[in-house]
This record gives sequence, C-alpha cells and structure tokens, in this order.
Amino acid sequence: MKKKHYVLMKKANKKEIFYIDYERLEGYEVKPKNKVKYDGIIVNKLILINPSFTKKILIKKSKRKLEEYLKYIINIMDNDDATDPDDVERALDNLSRYRSIVINTYQMYLDEKYYKILLQKIDLIEQELTKKLYIINSKYYINEEKKGKSR
Repeated sequence: MKKKHYVLMKKANKKEIFYIDYERLEGYEVKPKNKVKYDGIIVNKLILINPSFTKKILIKKSKRKLEEYLKYIINIMDNDDATDPDDVERALDNLSRYRSIVINTYQMYLDEKYYKILLQKIDLIEQELTKKLYIINSKYYINEEKKGKSR
C-alpha cells in the first residue's frame, strides 16, 4: 500500500513543484481521534510546522486538560465521604504523567512565561490532590482504630 501525503499551504505557487521529505519534517505531531464518520480522506497524523499555530493548539489543549483536573478536584471536595483513596492516587499518577509530557514535549513549543505558569498550575493541583489524599487516609486510619479497639 502506497502512502499518500498532503500539504496544506496558505499561499502556493502553482507553477512550482517541490518535494518534502516527510521523515525529516520537524514540528508538533497531532493524531486526530477521528470520532466523526467521514467518507473522504482519513487523517492518521498531522504535523504542525507553524510555531504560532502549534503554540495556540498546545495552549488550548493544556487549558482543557487543566479544566478536567480542576473539575475532578471539585468533585472530590464535594463528595467528601464517598471519595476512594485509589481514585485520588490514580489522579496524582495521571497528573505526574501529564507533567512529564509538558516538560518533555510542550516545552520546546511554548514560550517560557506560559510554560512556567502551566507548571505552577500543575504543582498547585498536585498539592490539592495530595492534601485530599492525606485527609482521606487519616479519616480511614481513625475509623480503623475505632473499629479495632471495641471488645
């Protein structure tokens, strides 16, 4: 099966033919989720070359991810008794994985100021999740002590 490649350009000179080495092309790679059924071309990956466009996409993506974590924290704070420590630990693991993605991948595409702010927000969310995990574990420990001493 022959691979097909497409190049989208804002301004293109139709008289000029050029070839692009897709293996050496540098930029941010995006893999679409393809949730919508479409009879046309199916895109498996998209490489963003324009730095300003890449920056805008990553800012939107990081804001969306941080909103997910904030909603999760709010949900945990509202459901104080029904929160499982395993869920909080899982959220902390996901957050640390997301931090490593930001450090290893997003850093080269984002400007320094936004990058530092993003890491500060991640740290703040991690601190809140850690506090919540400590509170849940201490309540669990106190309840276990009370149950163990009855005779």
